[in-house]
Amino acid sequence: MRTLILLAGTMLSLFARAQEDSIKISDSVDRKTLQEVVVTAYQQNRRLADVPAAIGVLTPEQFSRFGGTSIVSAFNSIPGVRMEERSPGSYRLSFRGSTLRSPFGVRNVKIYLDGIPFTDPGGNTYLTQLPPFNIASIEVIKGPAGSLYGAGTGGAVLIKTMPDSWQPGFTAGYTFGSYSTNTVNAQVRFGDSGNGNSISFSHQTSDGYRDHTNLRRDMAIWESVIKNTDKQTLSSLVSYGDLYYQTPGALTLA
Repeated sequence: MRTLILLAGTMLSLFARAQEDSIKISDSVDRKTLQEVVVTAYQQNRRLADVPAAIGVLTPEQFSRFGGTSIVSAFNSIPGVRMEERSPGSYRLSFRGSTLRSPFGVRNVKIYLDGIPFTDPGGNTYLTQLPPFNIASIEVIKGPAGSLYGAGTGGAVLIKTMPDSWQPGFTAGYTFGSYSTNTVNAQVRFGDSGNGNSISFSHQTSDGYRDHTNLRRDMAIWESVIKNTDKQTLSSLVSYGDLYYQTPGALTLA
């Protein structure tokens, strides 16, 4: 009987010591809280978890994971979204199979750029005229929930080029890779949150990994935001693009 009591006391002391060690370990570990994601879908500025729709959000951190030369990999990280690059700079975007009958292009999807329709009346969207460097964030509304933004059976894409908090300054970057891929980006921001201006330039060239896949894209964009009151904001965007790309064919010399 005495042996059992001593054994139980030893087990209790070991259990108490293990608890103290676990408390010390948990206190020494830095606890980090993830930032809250707020979406502007339906013009409500609600938390992502509170929006009753299938919405995917792409932030600058996610774009930086895949490089700044293309947005294909970042889009494909969202479940139910499939983006393909038929030619360098020419995209095909599909939500849950919405463009199965379309061999190329962005169809059945409404795209808005800073609240302004970026899709033409014919239903086509020219994402080639928007360099990845100028994208601050993207919200993807999949399925019928995007019908609020137009007759797009696939969904809607809300692109923001201006950051949530205005920060004047200068940003520049250079990226190079295989097949003579070179990308030069530069942006200058001046003014304040009430009257801000942004001028950016992007130059991208690539020889491609096979014949007839050359790409050259020069984009210059000027943006201005004038905020009169908390409920009145005047935004303007002027874009100039010079794009040349080749589409490889299926026929060979033989």
